[in-house]
Amino acid sequence: MRLFVAAELPENLQEALAETSARLRGAVKGRYVAPDSFHMTLAFLGEVDAGRIDAIADAVDVACQEFAAFEVGLGPLGSFGKRSSATLWQGLGEQGALPELAASVREGLRTRGFDFDEKSFKAHVTLMRKADLTSGALPMPTTGRGVVDRVTLFHSDLSGPRPVYEPLHTAELSQRES
Repeated sequence: MRLFVAAELPENLQEALAETSARLRGAVKGRYVAPDSFHMTLAFLGEVDAGRIDAIADAVDVACQEFAAFEVGLGPLGSFGKRSSATLWQGLGEQGALPELAASVREGLRTRGFDFDEKSFKAHVTLMRKADLTSGALPMPTTGRGVVDRVTLFHSDLSGPRPVYEPLHTAELSQRES
């Protein structure tokens, strides 16, 4: 099974990202990510035996138990790869505890013997793949703030016309103190 662990986004940020995506459609050609697939990957594990899901779920639970829900804010657009076939994303201007949460999840996976993509954590939400960014300026992204309150282990199914992300296990972050 192809697996990854991600911080889920609140509905208001999914809507703001969908608005940014709609603005981009007139300016950039490529494969757009469906709004119901927006997430912030904390650790990409790749192919993992289904029998190890419980151990991953345990790692996620332990990693999340010390974190309270926290606020994040959308930031600028950015890209990975060549400008003619890039991955286009929107970053976070305010990351809250996201980098520490990602480090905690990754350490939990590492101590349980799981391999994962070791690239440095970059807080972002992918909006488009194979984006042609050679045509010039991009529209301004939509801004917004929202509360991250859960982390989910997903199965990524790439067999259809678009990726389908199936939640396998979710860890709730504790509620923030008022």
